[in-house]
Amino acid sequence: MIKVIFLRDKKSLEIEAENVSEVFSKLSLLKEEYVAIKNGKIVCEDESLSKGDTLELFTVASGG
Repeated sequence: MIKVIFLRDKKSLEIEAENVSEVFSKLSLLKEEYVAIKNGKIVCEDESLSKGDTLELFTVASGG
């Protein structure tokens, strides 16, 4: 299981996924709206995940 933490909402859950893209898909999230941080390092959507990994999702905000 992968621990997924939503940094802005301070919520967490556990999910089974082989890569970051699969996490976005299973949770119905748009990849463009988040920065993925795996075990403390920013990663791309094709990054592999292993049992015990922690994936933090930080919401991207922009304004004008």
